[in-house]
Amino acid sequence: MEKERDLSTPYNGSNDGYGDNENDGFGNLPRYGSTDHPEDQPGYGRSDQPYSSGYDSAYGSQGYSGAQFGGPGYSEQPYYGANPHDNLVATNGKLQIFNAIGFGFKRTFSNAKLWLLGSVAFIAFTMVLGAIAGALTGSGSEPSQVGPDITGNFLSLISLLLMPFIYRLATKEVDSRATGWSTIGKDVHYWPTIAITIILWLIGLVFSFIFVDQALNGLLADLDSAATNDTAEMEALAAEMGSFFGLISLLMLATLFLTPLYQLMVWYAADGRGGIGQAIVQGFKAGASNYLRLVGFNIVVSIIMMFVIIVTLGLGTIIALPMYLLAQAHAYRQIAGGPVPDDSVKNA
Repeated sequence: MEKERDLSTPYNGSNDGYGDNENDGFGNLPRYGSTDHPEDQPGYGRSDQPYSSGYDSAYGSQGYSGAQFGGPGYSEQPYYGANPHDNLVATNGKLQIFNAIGFGFKRTFSNAKLWLLGSVAFIAFTMVLGAIAGALTGSGSEPSQVGPDITGNFLSLISLLLMPFIYRLATKEVDSRATGWSTIGKDVHYWPTIAITIILWLIGLVFSFIFVDQALNGLLADLDSAATNDTAEMEALAAEMGSFFGLISLLMLATLFLTPLYQLMVWYAADGRGGIGQAIVQGFKAGASNYLRLVGFNIVVSIIMMFVIIVTLGLGTIIALPMYLLAQAHAYRQIAGGPVPDDSVKNA
């Protein structure tokens, strides 16, 4: 007779005679024996490692970092803006000239409410400064002497104080299509940028005074001394103009071949990749490594700007200025290793 359990008695965890044998289950049911399946092994389902260890080992323990673009010294995460379709990629550090110029034109028109209107505002601002400089200078200066225009240079310095905001805005445009007027003033690395800007401006001012102003003063002095009659004055002008324009041409060539060595310094500072000293060193090294490409870039973009301005009788300046600025920002990012929008370098 089959044994029955008294349900009024609490279960004590034993079989109480049920299933004591290998083939004896509960009642007449056969007992399920052990197998070599993984689920029958001791400790199945227990792991001594975190669940995500496989993912971490595959992708590294570090999170995504802005240092992937540009290496050490890049002080912040890339700015992606609000647009989820801004896919940024790294570059190989080599400048692709027409990719940079194409980006400059494309973003100038696609974000016209910022860059074209901003260009109009900037030009108007410089015209107002010029008018103020003219009013303060007056007409009492000696016409045959050329020297440092203190008032004009001071007002030029005022306009330079705005450049850190403009440089940073251009790098933001490289990062995001969502850049707008509200972006101005955000995350600006002002002091390193303005320091390098002023240093380069002062160097240019000194060279301009030493070479251009002094040469022009000599030309005017010779014309004054020969101004006994119109014939003598014209002969003196013809004799002096050749050497003067020769000097100007020499300075233009020197500027063309020296510019690549310093033009990226301010961009490294504006992008927050280093302080004054670091930006100068990084900018020099980056310019030297892409020297001929930057020379070519400066020549091509200058020709395009001149063509646009001449064909439009000057109105194209509104387009040429932001195009040049954005092309420079994109060229800098290419050389710095990125990030740049993937659709702006897909042919690189």
